[in-house]
Amino acid sequence: MMMLALLLADGRTPTGGFAHSGGLEAAALPPRDVPAFMDARLRTVGLLDAAVAARVCGGADPLALDAAWAARTPAPAWRDAARRQGRALLRLGARLWPDAVQTYAAASALTPRCVVLGLTARAAGMTPRAVAELSLYDDAAAVAAAAPKLGAVDALEAAAWLAGMAPLVETLAERAARDGALPALATPLLDLRAEEHHGNSRRLFVS
Repeated sequence: MMMLALLLADGRTPTGGFAHSGGLEAAALPPRDVPAFMDARLRTVGLLDAAVAARVCGGADPLALDAAWAARTPAPAWRDAARRQGRALLRLGARLWPDAVQTYAAASALTPRCVVLGLTARAAGMTPRAVAELSLYDDAAAVAAAAPKLGAVDALEAAAWLAGMAPLVETLAERAARDGALPALATPLLDLRAEEHHGNSRRLFVS
């Protein structure tokens, strides 16, 4: 199981994560503000995605979670970015665990990455808590990986920022894996920037 969890968290796994900055490009922040941006994403967008992935991993209906996630993600640009990554992850799932994803792949029009991650994690034998942590790590790692490509940031510094998120990731993973209502946390500035970025023909990243 550990090897499969590492595979799902590995940036070299062909799911297209390298093309996404988690909104960092649109934010155009100075390097000193990137850790605060990572923190804010984890507490909002990251927490929702982790909670959805955990519930799907635990056996909840993925199509119902599609709808619940979309209701909490008002920006079409974010839904489109998540769908692209979800479709890419579905291709991996179809190769490794075809029986686990084929019904969902045929029925879902949204395919958000967090739902697909929950399905693949369930097939890999992971726990809801483990996939919540993986989802949160992936969220922060996407921002950290994008930072050196967007500005004068040493990759070692970006790695240190990611390591610094570990206590918050642990705390939020525990919360995400609990039963109860899904979080519904508004991110209006992130949403507005995503929509503007989506129409920018000079962008480097998809999101």
